Amino acid sequence: MIRPVGFFSELSPGWGLTETGSIKDAVRPSGEPDENRILEYLRNGTGIWSEMSAGPDVLDPDGPDLPGIGSMCTDGTWIWRDDLRYYLATYHVALPDEFVRHIRAMDYTAPAVPESRLVDIARHDLGLSM
Repeated sequence: MIRPVGFFSELSPGWGLTETGSIKDAVRPSGEPDENRILEYLRNGTGIWSEMSAGPDVLDPDGPDLPGIGSMCTDGTWIWRDDLRYYLATYHVALPDEFVRHIRAMDYTAPAVPESRLVDIARHDLGLSM
């Protein structure tokens, strides 16, 4: 079973994955000391779903439109929305401790995810027929 991270209730689409709660409750004044390395890990995840859609910054109505808001990445264990990087870099949203420990244990290097695992996630976790 894939572990979702950053699927806050205000963000859509949620793909039927477990919501993380409100993004407003996750905002912090500053990030982890290694936030840039965590961002790099998120940036280097394997794309599992890509959308051309765009949507607003849900925390700032005057903020930029964010491209690919429905796109998702994975490391084979965890799955996250591509816009999680924006919210982490801009608002330092809190991530689950277990996920941050996982990233650090992986030495900030997202592994390549085999196609068979991507298909398994798409079928069993996202409910896509393939």
